Amino acid sequence: MAHHGFHLSWRGYVLAFLHLSATMNNAYAVSHYSIPEEMEEGSVVANLAADLGLDVKTLNKRKMRIDAVANKKYLDVNKETGELYILEKVDREHLCPSKTTTSCFLKLDATIENPIRMFNIEVEIMDINDNAPHFRRGTMHLDISESTSVGERFSLNNAVDPDVGTNSVNNYQLSSSEHFAIEIQTGRDGSKFADLILKKALDREKQAVHNLILTAVDGGVPTRTGTANIIVRVLDINDNAPTFDKESYRIDLMENSPIGSLVIKLNATDVDEGSNSDVVYSYSLYTSEKTQNTFSLNPDNGEIRVKEMINYEDFKIYDMEVIATDKGPNSLSGQCKLTIMVTDMNDNHPEISIKSFQSPIKENSPVDTVIAVVSVSDKDSADNGIVDLHIPDNMPFKLRESSDNYFELVVSEPLDREKVPEYDITFTVTDRGSPPLSDNETMTLELLDINDNVPQFPQSFYTIRVTENNAPGALLSSLTAFDPDLHENQYLVYFILEKEIANTSMSMLFSINPENGNLYALKTFDYEMEKEFLFHIEARDSGVPPLSSNVTVHIIIVDQNDNAPVIVSPWRAHGSVVEEKIPRSTDKGSLVAKVIAIDTDSVQNSRITYQFLQVTDATLFSLDQYNGEIRTMRMFSYRDPRYQRLVVVAKDNGQPALSATVTIKLSTMETAVKAYSDMTEVPLEYDIFSDLNLYLVIGLGSVSFLLLITILVTIVLKCQKPNPSKAAPPCRNSVISERNSTIADSTLVSNDAYWYSLFLAETRKGKLVVRQPVPKGSRYIVSSLPRSTGMTETSGSAASTLQLLDINDNVPQFPQSFYTIRVTENNAPGALLSSLTAFDPDLHENQYLVYFILEKEIANTSMSMLFSINPENGNLYALKTFDYEMEKEFLFHIEARDSGVPPLSSNVTVHIIIVDQNDNAPVIVSPWRAHGSVVEEKIPRSTDKGSLVAKVIAIDTDSVQNSRITYQFLQVTDATLFSLDQYNGEIRTMRMFSYRDPRYQRLVVVAKDNGQPALSATVTIKLSTMETAVKAYSDMTEVPLEYDIFSDLNLYLVIGLGSVSFLLLITILVTIVLKCQKPNPSKAAPPCRNSVISERNSTIADSTLVSNDAYWYSLFLAETRKGKLVVRQPVPKGSRYIVSSLPRSTGMTETSGSAASTLQASSTSSSGSSSSST
Repeated sequence: MAHHGFHLSWRGYVLAFLHLSATMNNAYAVSHYSIPEEMEEGSVVANLAADLGLDVKTLNKRKMRIDAVANKKYLDVNKETGELYILEKVDREHLCPSKTTTSCFLKLDATIENPIRMFNIEVEIMDINDNAPHFRRGTMHLDISESTSVGERFSLNNAVDPDVGTNSVNNYQLSSSEHFAIEIQTGRDGSKFADLILKKALDREKQAVHNLILTAVDGGVPTRTGTANIIVRVLDINDNAPTFDKESYRIDLMENSPIGSLVIKLNATDVDEGSNSDVVYSYSLYTSEKTQNTFSLNPDNGEIRVKEMINYEDFKIYDMEVIATDKGPNSLSGQCKLTIMVTDMNDNHPEISIKSFQSPIKENSPVDTVIAVVSVSDKDSADNGIVDLHIPDNMPFKLRESSDNYFELVVSEPLDREKVPEYDITFTVTDRGSPPLSDNETMTLELLDINDNVPQFPQSFYTIRVTENNAPGALLSSLTAFDPDLHENQYLVYFILEKEIANTSMSMLFSINPENGNLYALKTFDYEMEKEFLFHIEARDSGVPPLSSNVTVHIIIVDQNDNAPVIVSPWRAHGSVVEEKIPRSTDKGSLVAKVIAIDTDSVQNSRITYQFLQVTDATLFSLDQYNGEIRTMRMFSYRDPRYQRLVVVAKDNGQPALSATVTIKLSTMETAVKAYSDMTEVPLEYDIFSDLNLYLVIGLGSVSFLLLITILVTIVLKCQKPNPSKAAPPCRNSVISERNSTIADSTLVSNDAYWYSLFLAETRKGKLVVRQPVPKGSRYIVSSLPRSTGMTETSGSAASTLQLLDINDNVPQFPQSFYTIRVTENNAPGALLSSLTAFDPDLHENQYLVYFILEKEIANTSMSMLFSINPENGNLYALKTFDYEMEKEFLFHIEARDSGVPPLSSNVTVHIIIVDQNDNAPVIVSPWRAHGSVVEEKIPRSTDKGSLVAKVIAIDTDSVQNSRITYQFLQVTDATLFSLDQYNGEIRTMRMFSYRDPRYQRLVVVAKDNGQPALSATVTIKLSTMETAVKAYSDMTEVPLEYDIFSDLNLYLVIGLGSVSFLLLITILVTIVLKCQKPNPSKAAPPCRNSVISERNSTIADSTLVSNDAYWYSLFLAETRKGKLVVRQPVPKGSRYIVSSLPRSTGMTETSGSAASTLQASSTSSSGSSSSST
C-alpha cells in the first residue's frame, strides 16, 4: 500500500489520500483516492503517472485514457503531466442518493497501449455539509383542548437533510414557551425527530392561540438550520361560571315611580365562547313572592322594572337575589344580591318673610353693608323640613346667617351704578326634600351715582384716513367719548394734547370742537410730504374731582394720483427729443434703448407700464410694458428709412391714470461695408456742418440769450425805488396770564376754534379761566365785553391750619403720555423691552398700582400673545421673536390702576418699532436665470462704444438703509472692455471690439447691500460676440476707415460756448451780491404801521410781528428784513385779528413798548382798517 501526500494546484490546495494495493500481478493493481465533494473543476487529485510508475513522457505515445465504470466521467488525466484532475464537480448526494451506506465510491479504469495495460482506480467521495435541514411542511397546525393533561405528547413532522453522518440532522430546538417543550427521539435508521410535550395546563380564556417555532440543526461545521411554524389552537370547555359586575347592589327608588320604569339593568359575563357564554337571568328561591310581584326580571337582558305601584308607607326596603346561568353542557351559574331602598316624597312648600329692606344706597357703599334682613321656615320634618336660602350668583351680594332661620343681605363686592343701575334681588328658599320644593320673593335695589368713571372713547385707537389735497377746515371725524355717570359728572370737554413734530405743533394742523369732539384739519395735506400723524385727544368730565382719559388718533394721509410719471431715462431737456444712433447691421433682439420712469405717488398709483404711442414701423421694434426695454424685432432692410421716430408713453396705475411721454429719434449708421463700397465709385465728401456743430451753435445761442436777459433784469431791479409807507396807528399791549388764573370778570367774545380751545369761558360764573398751560413770556390779546358787575374785594382774612385726609382723587400718572420703544428684530423671547412706571400722589392703598395691557387684536393676534407686562413693576417683555419683514410696528395701551375705592386708572400709548437687521441677502431678479445657472447673452461684434450690453437688477427685502444696493465686477475677462454703473447696474462697452478680443467674455457681477455686515448675491453673464458683415469685409480690405469728428469748427464753437457761460455765471454772482447788501439801519424808531389784509402774500404792516404762538406764525409771516407782515394763508373776508407788534428798530426788550393793532380783512388791497385799544 502506498501513501500519497498533498498536491497544490492553481485553484487551491487539494488534500488527497491514496491507498494503493498491489498484488503480485501488476496488470491488476488498484489505486484508492479520497476527495471531498464539490471540488472546483480542474483541481488536481493526484499524480497518477507517478503513483502507477509510468513515464510521463510516454503517456501521449501510449494513448493513456480514463474510462468511468457505470457513471458519468467526472475525472480525467492530463497526458502532459500525468495528473488526475476534476473534470466536472461531483455532488455526493446525486451520485449516491441512498443514505443506507456512508461510503460513496467512483470507479475508474486507466488504459495504456504499447503494451496494453489496465489499472483499476477507486475514488471515494467524502461528504461535506452543503445542505441545510428542511421540513416537508413549513407550518404545522395542532388543535388541543384546554382540558388536556400535563405531559401529553404530540407528534411533529421531522426534518430531512440530504447529507450523511454528522452533517445530517443532529438536534431540534423549540422557541421559548411556558406551556410546551420538545423531546428528541432517534429512529432505527439513525434519523432524529421531535415530540411536542405539554408541560403546563392550557387556559383558552388567557391565551387562545400559541405560535411556536421548531428549529432543526445539523452536526456539520459550520452548522446549518431549518425552521417550521407550529400553530396550537386551544379548544374551549365550559369551565367558567357567569359573574356579575358587583356581588351586591344598593338602589334608591322614589316612591310612586311609574309602572314599567327601569330600576337597574344587571350584567353578567361569561368568558367562555359559543353556547358556554350565553346567560339566562332568574330569581333565586330566597326572593320573596311580594318582591317578585312588585318587580319584573327580564331573563334575556337582566332588566329589572317596576311591576306594581310602590308605596313608601307599605314597604321601605326590598331584598332580592338574582341568578345568572350559562347554556353549556354542564351549566354553571353566578348570583348577586339587590337591596332597593324606597325614598319618601316631599309635599310641603317652604315660606319666606322680608323683615327689613334699605333702598336706594350709594354705589360706593363699603363691603359688608347690611341691606336687608330675611327669615325662612318649612313645616316638613327631617331633610324635607331643612331649608336653604340663596340669591342669584351673578350679583355683588351675599347672605350671612345671623341666627336660626334669619339671614342678612350684605354687599360682597364693590358696586358700580354705571354697569348696573339697579338690582332685582330674588330671594329663593328651597327645602332639601326630593323633589325639593321652593318659594321666592323679589325686591328692587336702586344705586345713587358718584363721579367714579373716567370718560371712555368707543375705541382706544382711532385711525382716520384723510385724502390729500383736502380743504382747510374740513371735518375729519367726530371723536365722541361717553361717561356713564349722571348730571355734571357726564358733561365732557375735549382738547388736543400738545405734541410737536418737526417743530410744528398739533394745534397748527388740527382743531377739535371742545363740546362735541369734532376734529377739523387746519391745512391742506400732501401725501408726498406728510404721510401720517400720531397724537392724543383728551376728554375731561365736570365732576369733583374731574376725571379724564385720552385716546390715540392716527391720521393717515391717503394718496391721490396727483403726480404724473417722470421720465428719468433716457434723459432729455423738457420737451426735447432724445436722439439715439444704432448700427444698421443691428441683429434681431438687440437692445436699442431703455425707458425708465418714476412716480412719487404711493405704490398702487406709481405702478408704471410702458406702451408705444407712435412708432414709424411697428414691425421693427418691440417694447416691454414692464421694464421699458426697446428691442429690434428683425434686422434692418434696405427699404427701412434711416430715421425712426418712437413715442413711448409711461402710464401709472392711478384712477384716472396719468402719463408722460418721451420721443426717441433713432438714426441708423452705415457700417464700414457700405462706406467702402461707396468709395469704389464716388470720392468721399465730408459734411462740415454736422449734428455736433448744430448742437454747439444752439447751446451758444441759448447761453448768450440768458446772459442778455440777466443783465437787463439786474438793471431794472437797481433802478426801482421803494414805495413810501403810510403812518401806523397806535399799537396796543397784550394780556399775559397763567393756567387756571382769572383774566377778567367778562364774557369771551371769539369765534375762533383755536382761542376757544385755549381759554374756556365760564359764563355761568362770569370768569374767564385759562384751560391750557400758557408758555412763559407769551403775549395774547383778548377782546372782551365787561359784565354789569366786577370783582369785589374781601374785607378781611384769617389764617388757620387745616389737615387734609387723603381720598382716591388722583389718577396714576405716567412720566410720558407716549412711549416709543425700539426693538431689534430676531430678539430673544422673554427679553425686557422697557419699564413703564406710573406715579400716584395719593397715600396707602390709593397709590398701590397694578399694570396690565389693554387688549387689542391685530390680524387675529392678541397683544397678550406678543407682549407681557409685570403687574407689579410695569416691566414690559416680548413673548416672541419679531421679524421686521413681517411686522414693522405695534401700537397698544398700557393701563395703570390704583387700589383705591373706587379704583382710578390711566393709560399710556406704547409704540413698539421693530428695528431692521441685515438678515436678507439681495436677490437677482434681472437678468433672470435658474438657481446657480449662467446667463448667456449675444451681442454683435460691431457694437459701438457705450452701447448697453445688459442690466443687472437686484432687490432686498430689508429696510431702506440695508436694502441700498451697489453693483461691482467680481470677475471680468477684459477690464478695459466693459464698464458697470455701481448704482443702476448697467453694463456698457468702453470701446469697440478688436480682432484680439476673445469671442466669449465672462462677467461676474456682485450685488451688495448696505448692511453691517454686508450681504451679497452674484450673477454670471456669458457674452458671446457674433461676427457681422462689417467685420468680415474689413478684414478683407485690411484698411480701416477713420473720420475726424472733432474738427476745427467744433473746437471754436466749444470755446465760444464756455466763454459765454463763464460771463453768465459772473453776472449772476454780481446780481446776488448787490441784492444781499443791507441798507444802513436808521436810529429813529419808525411808527407801527398797518396796511390792508386782502390777498395771500400781501403786506400787512411796516412793523415787526411780536408773537410766540405757532398758530399765528402759521397764518402771518413776519419778514423782519423789510419790516413787513405777509399773509401766508387765505384770510376769511370780514375777519378781525389782534396783532401785537413792536417798531422794527427797537427789537424785543423789556423796555420796548409793544402795540396791538386790530386788522380787518377786506375784499381789495386798497382798503384799510382802524385799530382799537384793549
